[in-house]
Amino acid sequence: MTAPPLTSVVSARTDVELAAVFERVWEARGYETRVRFRGPDVHVEAAGETPEGATRELRIWITTTGTVTADKTSAFVRGCERAGIEPYVAAVGGGRVAPDAHRRGLVVLDAPAIAVEIRETGVESFVRDLAAREEQAATNWLGERIEGRGGDDDDTEGERDESEGDDAGRLTRREALKKAGTYVAGGLVTYLAVEQISDAVQRSPKLRVAVARHAAWLDARLPNVRLPTVEWSIPTPQPLSEESTLPNRTTTVATPANATTIPYADLRTNPESYAGTTVTYAGRIEETMERGEVRLALVAVEDDRGRLSGDVVARWPTGRFFDGDIGFRLLVDERVRLWGVAAGESSISGGVQYPRIDVSVLEQT
Repeated sequence: MTAPPLTSVVSARTDVELAAVFERVWEARGYETRVRFRGPDVHVEAAGETPEGATRELRIWITTTGTVTADKTSAFVRGCERAGIEPYVAAVGGGRVAPDAHRRGLVVLDAPAIAVEIRETGVESFVRDLAAREEQAATNWLGERIEGRGGDDDDTEGERDESEGDDAGRLTRREALKKAGTYVAGGLVTYLAVEQISDAVQRSPKLRVAVARHAAWLDARLPNVRLPTVEWSIPTPQPLSEESTLPNRTTTVATPANATTIPYADLRTNPESYAGTTVTYAGRIEETMERGEVRLALVAVEDDRGRLSGDVVARWPTGRFFDGDIGFRLLVDERVRLWGVAAGESSISGGVQYPRIDVSVLEQT
């Protein structure tokens, strides 16, 4: 039987399997690698030295099911540039990069490009073995397909709604079931062994006497340990300053009850139509700026599954936050949740326009 082309083998891999492939590729080049999960997104990071002796670090964002949009690549490339890391995106199978999502310095890898790297590093046998193991794991002992890979009968409507075609999720669940089965089997064997020993002891008066004698001997030789007495006292709260010019409103700020999370794609397409809507988003701080009496922050917001959706410009008056009513500093990569009102579009430094949120409440998450 003729082996399938390497390109098709690569295209059929899941996010997690491709992460294992990239680990092997860069380890074969002498790099230290690790896999990181950011919500449902899978990143592979590699660090090492080039043949010329220069230090090199790179980060590969893997997607086999979704579309990488321009807003997502902007946030991804910015984060890599700040850390001095080369940004890569590997989009194969059902994954793709939007035509307007390409950025300077961003390397996009497709299945043929990945196949070339696999052959150059000599790990093709590993990739084909991985595919063979995956194929074997997808069949039961009768040779029938399982886990929804062989027909519609195995793929229930509930599973389709939950996974939305995410092969990486099925792989994770399968591995979890294997590990759980191993733990259950080991626990059952241990339980049966203990039960047999217990029954033997209960049936034999001599064994019961011997066990009681050894227990008494051990108890007589244990030292008497007196636990120290700990006295707890709660200090009286003291003001930070006797003459505070800004009141501490931490306990009085209430989040808007009618806040909603507008899908980012809708807000980005037509921000003016949502002006005046009370919204809430969670995400990471990308950039901050103070302009006169206004403070601005570029926030990479996430959807309800933790995936990066795009950037919004958060705006509030100077002195509202971080000067007395919130106990944390606003740092790059800080995770926050914000509440406020959609207010059209704005930019943080006169560049790209993003949806703007006039913030009323800001919390660290």
